[in-house]
Amino acid sequence: MSRIQDVTRALRDAKRAYERIMKRKRYTHFYTNEVYTPGHSEAQGKEPCNTLAACDNLAYMEYLLKEKDMAGKIQLIYVDPPFFSNSKYQVSVRLESDKLGKSPTIRTGAYDDTWEDSLQQYLTMLGVRFYLMKELLADTGCLWVHLDWHSSHYMKILLDEIFGYDNFINEVAWTYKSGGASKRSFARKHDTLLFYCKTSKYKFHPLKEKSYNRDLKPYRFKDVEEFEDDLGWYTMVNMKDVWTIDMVGRTSSERTGYATQKPEKLLERIVEACSDEGDLCADFFAGSGTLGVVCENMKRRWIMCDEGEVSVSNQIRRFMNAKMADDRRFDAFAVVRTEKDPDEALSRLVRCGEEMGCLRIYDYVPDVLKLSDADEEIALQYLHDDSRSVIDFWSLDADYDGHVHRANEIIKGNDFCTLPEGKLHVIGYDVFGNRFCWEETEDI
Repeated sequence: MSRIQDVTRALRDAKRAYERIMKRKRYTHFYTNEVYTPGHSEAQGKEPCNTLAACDNLAYMEYLLKEKDMAGKIQLIYVDPPFFSNSKYQVSVRLESDKLGKSPTIRTGAYDDTWEDSLQQYLTMLGVRFYLMKELLADTGCLWVHLDWHSSHYMKILLDEIFGYDNFINEVAWTYKSGGASKRSFARKHDTLLFYCKTSKYKFHPLKEKSYNRDLKPYRFKDVEEFEDDLGWYTMVNMKDVWTIDMVGRTSSERTGYATQKPEKLLERIVEACSDEGDLCADFFAGSGTLGVVCENMKRRWIMCDEGEVSVSNQIRRFMNAKMADDRRFDAFAVVRTEKDPDEALSRLVRCGEEMGCLRIYDYVPDVLKLSDADEEIALQYLHDDSRSVIDFWSLDADYDGHVHRANEIIKGNDFCTLPEGKLHVIGYDVFGNRFCWEETEDI
C-alpha cells in the first residue's frame, strides 16, 4: 500500500471512530485518587483547578466532553505525540543508598513508538484524537502539534482535513545543537511544530525578537529604534518561524531523566503567544510534564494526561518540587484514574513504622521490573540490601477519608516524616513508576 493510501484510509477510519465515540452513551468514568496541595495547607479541602490524568487520553477526552461538559473550554492544546520513529524510549533513574554507598544509574521503559511500519495505524490513532481535541478547543483556541521529519508532512495533510486548510497558521522549526550526525545525510537538527487555530477568532499575541544589523553597526534610519548589546546593534522585530533553543542538557536544572523531555523555554513561547493568565491549557501526551510547569509559572490552569506510569510519577515529583517563578507556590492539583479507590489494584508490598516519633518506610517489594537483564541484576541487589533505594518518593495523608489521598508534601524514599495523629495513609512511587500504598490498620 502506498503512503498516500495510508493517509486517505487513516482519515476515513479516524472520522468513523470519532463519530462512533460521539454517539455512544456508555463511556469510562474517572475518579480523583490523589490531591496534592504543595507547600500551603490553606488549599486543603478546595477543589483543585489543575488535573493530572493517569490514563489513556482517548477515554479521558471523551469523559471531559460527555461528563464534564468541556466542549469549547480549552484555550490551548499542545501535544508532543509519538513521532513514528519505530523506537523505544527510556527514563534514566538513579538508585541512591547510604547503606551501599553507590548511586548507579539504570534505565527503565518510558514508552514505545513502534508501529511495525504501519503509517495508517499511526495516523488513525492520532486522527481520532485530533477530532476530540477540536471539540475541546474554544473558538479562540489553538492547537500545536510537535513532530519531526518522520511524520510531520503526513500529519499536515491529516490536520488540514480535520481543522481546515485555512486554519493552518504556521510551521515552526525548532533548531538545536544536540542529536546525532550521519555520513549519508545532513545532520538532522530540528523538530517541526504545526500550529492550527479552531476558528478565525483565535487568540494570538505576536512575540518580539532581536534582529542584528548588518556588520552589527547602527543603521540610523529615521523612526527606527535601535539597541546595542555585547554583540552589536539590533532592532526588535516580530518573531520568525525558526526558533533556536537549546535542548534540555545533561546538567540542566530542568532535567528529569525522562526521554524526549522538551525545554521550558520552548513551551513558554507557545503559551505566551496563544493564551492569557487564567486560561486553561492541556497536553494529552504529557510525558515529563513541561507544559504543566510552564503554565504554573505563567499563571495558567492546566490538564496533563499520560497513561505511562513513569510519566505520571515523574510529573507529580516535578510539580511538587518545582521552584516557581517569583517564589510562587504551586496550585493544588488532582490525580485522576479509572479506579474509584486509590488502593484498588495496588499489590506492592510495603511496610511502614515508627522510629523516634517519625514515620518511615521499612520494606518495599515491587510487582514488576521492566528492565534489561543487566539493570535488573543491579535493581535486585539494591532491593535485597536496601529496598528503600528504589523508592522515588512518598506522601502522607494524616486524616484519610478512605477514598482520596490528600498530601501537601512529598518525602524521598529513604527519608522520615513527623508522625502525626489521625488515620494515616501513604501513597508512593518507585523509580520505575510503580505506585504503592499503605494504610494504618493498627497502632504503629
